[in-house]
Amino acid sequence: MTGISGTDSLLASLQTPPAAVRKDSKSLGQEDFLALMITQLQSQDPLKPMENGEFIGQMAQFSTVTGIAEMTKSVSTLTSAYNSGQALQAASMVGRTILTEDNSAVLAPGKPLAGAVELPWATQAAKVRIYSDTGQLVRELPLGAQGAGISNFSWDGTLANGQTAPAGRYSMSAAIESRSGDTALVTYVASKVSSVTLSGNGSGTQLRTDGGASVSLSQVKAVM
Repeated sequence: MTGISGTDSLLASLQTPPAAVRKDSKSLGQEDFLALMITQLQSQDPLKPMENGEFIGQMAQFSTVTGIAEMTKSVSTLTSAYNSGQALQAASMVGRTILTEDNSAVLAPGKPLAGAVELPWATQAAKVRIYSDTGQLVRELPLGAQGAGISNFSWDGTLANGQTAPAGRYSMSAAIESRSGDTALVTYVASKVSSVTLSGNGSGTQLRTDGGASVSLSQVKAVM
């Protein structure tokens, strides 16, 4: 009787799998792999047995497949735990005020336009400028003496002439002024989280603010 040896045996087994491992699935699991190796050993030619190097190589391949399967399972578990934690964290923010990077905000009736800037160093020369939707400067807000870090500001809508600006969306910019040139600053808008939208197991969680914006957790600079 002529047997099948070496790698040719495994290839033949893969092409015509035994009934014990023949499944509807298009991929091989750990049990399938072991069954194929046993079939290969049973089918080898006694006069030409598989060399030790070949067998050790196939066992190493099996160990690699097993390791990858376990690693995939662990990563899946970690991802699920992270997504669940993210969803719980987002849910706890409902009703809280957050800071998100933006260069425009809405001035609502009876509600000031609130925001913040991030100062790279302590200064007394930082200013925030508010512009109308046509690009006209309507108010300049000196921040006064401030240390490095986040510095909050608020505009109640009062113009330089004492009148009240109409409600609507206004743009803003901030800078530290100096004789050698202005240093532009990143501006943030303060808004209250009104609801949370979850996607899947928490992945893609979105925070809905009272201003109608939808932001992700990664966009939140600070929680006030």
